[in-house]
Amino acid sequence: MTCAMNVMAQNNAPLKMRVGTYNVGHFNQGWAGGFRFNGDPAYSKEQRKSTTEKQVAAWRQWVGAQSLDFLCVQEWNRFFDADSNFNAEDELLKPYYNNIYFGNEHKWIFNGIATNYKLTNLRKKYSYGDYYALIGDMRIGNKTITVISTHIPWQKDWHKPALDELLADLKKYEYFICFGDINAMDKEQMLFREAGFNMANGGYQGWFGTAGGGLTLEGRQGKVDSNIDNIITSKNIKIMNVSAPHTGVNDFDHLPVLADLIITGL
Repeated sequence: MTCAMNVMAQNNAPLKMRVGTYNVGHFNQGWAGGFRFNGDPAYSKEQRKSTTEKQVAAWRQWVGAQSLDFLCVQEWNRFFDADSNFNAEDELLKPYYNNIYFGNEHKWIFNGIATNYKLTNLRKKYSYGDYYALIGDMRIGNKTITVISTHIPWQKDWHKPALDELLADLKKYEYFICFGDINAMDKEQMLFREAGFNMANGGYQGWFGTAGGGLTLEGRQGKVDSNIDNIITSKNIKIMNVSAPHTGVNDFDHLPVLADLIITGL
């Protein structure tokens, strides 16, 4: 892969990849601790495990069907289920990805990056409380593309300064792809475009609602300030073919944002 990427860089050919960001809501519609069995209380432990296994299979099928070069996640859970029967990384990511990177695990905040590209210089930058960005570098030819999986706090006292810090940090990179739960109003996210960056959500294809619960009740027509998940890139990385699809596995919390990226100027 390194050889192929070097050839592309030497020929100045753009690199295309399919990417996605997804706040998976702890596999439990946003409640911490993993998927919880809500069926017949008379079910045995084995019956509960069997039901959970079907949920794992549905998630695994969804991840594989997207065929993403990068899948960045927020609100991950080490175990898929509250009974700790299934390791989520083993069940959902390892079948498809050789390189899986996670930040620190907190009750609510747990960011990750899954890819078959190699990232180096892995680091974490905390904003407020347990909220942080997981950051790594990908080399393509003689260029460094910084990849970020972040979660911006929603809390009033933390939100704006964390958003301002992210904007300032992104200005430091020649190439970057920032995935995350931005937790921001539409007008706040437009600051990224005003800075010259590209956005999947709120970019040239418009807004895509990702606050799943309300959108599901509204028939997914979307509404102002419901577009809180995003993929933001430097101006030399173009964004196309954006969607925020129903997944069938966790649609009452967040919806993912998926997009094609074209990395130019290599």
